[in-house]
Amino acid sequence: MKIAGAALFLFAALFLPAHAADPATVAKCESCHGLHGDSTSGTVPRLNGQQPDYLRLRLKEFLDPTRGTPHATYQMWETATELGDRTATELSQYFGSQAPTPAAPQGALAAKGAAIYRNGAGSNAPACQTCHGAAGEGRGTAPRLAGQHAEYLNLQLSAFMLSLRVHGTMNPTAQHLDADQIKALTAYLGNR
Repeated sequence: MKIAGAALFLFAALFLPAHAADPATVAKCESCHGLHGDSTSGTVPRLNGQQPDYLRLRLKEFLDPTRGTPHATYQMWETATELGDRTATELSQYFGSQAPTPAAPQGALAAKGAAIYRNGAGSNAPACQTCHGAAGEGRGTAPRLAGQHAEYLNLQLSAFMLSLRVHGTMNPTAQHLDADQIKALTAYLGNR
């Protein structure tokens, strides 16, 4: 009996998360971001399959109004101030572990976006894949872009371009993209 108990404990320690996200807190997030974080609104970001480190960083950034668009800061301020570090980490891990929505590139505009994503748009706008991964999967604190709502991606790139959302890398990069290049990128990476 002791061996079976020890084996069960070892299994739990190795294969189960140390702290699972609170179902009530997950449900609160899902009320806007959709079941498992797969938002159905083009202006509300998908969280499913997102990089946990990025999600954790964004939750912290909502406490600084310059780090998000005014609409996002308004919507997320109360939530971000109520979350402790442990809860924010648990939520980030939960949504990051959900199956991501795939990108759905279509047409010539998406082909142009793929070229910009892979090669950049001139010397001042480097290849997006450098930070966001070869397939837009993201890594670390660089977010997953593939499968995000095209409308949301367009809004965020425009906010970076206009410095409505402050980011040391994205502001100078997006400032060298024109509206057609942004549309092409979102046609390549997005999924309605």
